[in-house]
Amino acid sequence: MEVKMIKVLATGVKIEDNFGGPSILHGLQEVLTELYGDDYELTYCQTTPFNEYSSRDFNFKVYTVPFSFKDSGIGLLRNKKMKEYIREVKSSDIAVDLYGICFSDNLSPQKFSYMRMVINAIYAFRMLAIAKFFRKKTVKNTCSFGPMKNKLNQKSAAFACKHLFDVVSAREVKSRDALIYDAKVKKKILLSPDIANMMTFSDNNIFGEKKIGISTSHQIIRQWKGEVGYIECIVDLCRHISQTYGMSIILIPNEVQPLSEMNDITVSRKIQEKLEKEDIHVDIADSAHMSSTELKNVIASCEVIVASRYHSCVAALSSGVPTLVIGWHYKYEELLHWYGQDEWGIPTDECTPGKLISAFDSFWEDRDESKKIIAEKYPEVRKAVIEAGKILFSKKR
Repeated sequence: MEVKMIKVLATGVKIEDNFGGPSILHGLQEVLTELYGDDYELTYCQTTPFNEYSSRDFNFKVYTVPFSFKDSGIGLLRNKKMKEYIREVKSSDIAVDLYGICFSDNLSPQKFSYMRMVINAIYAFRMLAIAKFFRKKTVKNTCSFGPMKNKLNQKSAAFACKHLFDVVSAREVKSRDALIYDAKVKKKILLSPDIANMMTFSDNNIFGEKKIGISTSHQIIRQWKGEVGYIECIVDLCRHISQTYGMSIILIPNEVQPLSEMNDITVSRKIQEKLEKEDIHVDIADSAHMSSTELKNVIASCEVIVASRYHSCVAALSSGVPTLVIGWHYKYEELLHWYGQDEWGIPTDECTPGKLISAFDSFWEDRDESKKIIAEKYPEVRKAVIEAGKILFSKKR
């Protein structure tokens, strides 16, 4: 008897102008290949347009369904793209939401009302809700949850896990605990490292020399709690690296929305301009004109990385690059733990130029030992992702 190919419909991230979403999709494809060989079909659908750079390294179908608050009722059902999406849903075995952090008080400070909770939850996962309506298996792919002491987030998480997600996976113990103890979710919560750890990369050093990468972040500025600002800390670190080690530095933007006044490129340029006044040169990776595969190869070519973007940290560690993290969420702590790198994390509220420089010096001295440990841990990380994938991406609910 011929075995029917499994069909997976993915949604929930943006592939344009950022690295995180595409890296998750590449990881998903690697997991499906590991599980099913060539006997699967992956389709990705999002609600916003994307450019050629975003999708040129994908070998699966990618398309857009414009679907926002203003799209509703009969007009939405008559929409050609929505009809296409519904056909995709009906022919799929699994629908998976890939969004990376959900129900977090850091990102959603609204007060609770039952109606707001229901509307927010259904709208946030509207593409998955359609799949649920057609009785397809719905998967909340491995992500971070919480912290969720806010009642709206607790109730939204409970509602989504009960009514929208058949299977749920968390990428940290604290995320799983937030669902179990704060949101009171009753179903089993899988635990797995981020699926982007599976994304492949080239072993070739594209620089032809040793470089130190710094993954810049505009998002961390909003979460910053240190006495000295993030940009000032990074400028001081770059000055120290240049003067002490004479190493080349490349700033690596992750999120690069061209119409936004504040993005990672803007932050990188501010750092570069301050250093140029002191005749210290740093390069900036042209992330806006790279595919996600090209950007991971940039990260993989660095001698070490200092990172404040989560998926840059994932990309670095999964390609064997020692990573010093400045983080604002427990997702950074637990990612480092998966790779045995617990000591190389600095919380935003503890970060000062002096502490960052001191940590870097120790980190730099121990980089060869870190590389060894990361290489030893990667097979465990990979195995954990695949074991979770066997449950997430099986046809069984």
